Amino acid sequence: MTQSAIVPYVVVEGVIGVGKTTLVQQLARAWNARHVLEEFDDNPFLTAFYEDPARMAFATEMFFLIQRFNQQELFAQQDLLQRVAVSDYLFDKSRIFAGLTLTEHELALFDRVYTLLRPQVPAPDLVVYLHAPLQTVMQRIASRGRAFEEPITTDYIDALDRAYRRHLASIPSAQLVMIDTANVDFRQPRIVERLCTLLVNGRRGDLTPELASGPVLH
Repeated sequence: MTQSAIVPYVVVEGVIGVGKTTLVQQLARAWNARHVLEEFDDNPFLTAFYEDPARMAFATEMFFLIQRFNQQELFAQQDLLQRVAVSDYLFDKSRIFAGLTLTEHELALFDRVYTLLRPQVPAPDLVVYLHAPLQTVMQRIASRGRAFEEPITTDYIDALDRAYRRHLASIPSAQLVMIDTANVDFRQPRIVERLCTLLVNGRRGDLTPELASGPVLH
């Protein structure tokens, strides 16, 4: 499948378990694009954060902030001959999570660093926000069997999704796509090909009805 994307930098976002990594890998393959995946496994504070969020939140969020900045900076300097780039996270993700997990004073300190770094990170030309019903997301998290994700609650996922949606309200509609992945399986080549066609043709907004293919579990 070979197509040329009309946008140079696409970011796929959403809460845990909605299929971000799968879609990014498929888009990168379809468009012969550079791609970057978040390296959350490298955060030494993450497991402790899920066990004791209040105590470990600041260290966790600061590590992610610096890690994402370094990763995005390197990504921006890579092979520019590949005109299209795809990522599975917004740099703004750091601020979204920090707003949920940090205390007022911790957030004030976090924001001082975030404000300095953010202008240096390339902004996406298109954001694809993946979402799914809470029950579906929780089933997918459980099926992955990652020990550090076991403490995640429906309340946390719901709060995170609502925080993302507040942020999405600041993104122009011409740069935003929404997809409910409860009935969309990006492991199916025909679904990815259909999505690529829609994006290349400039379709935006909620693309779920044109992609839904029946219930799936990732």
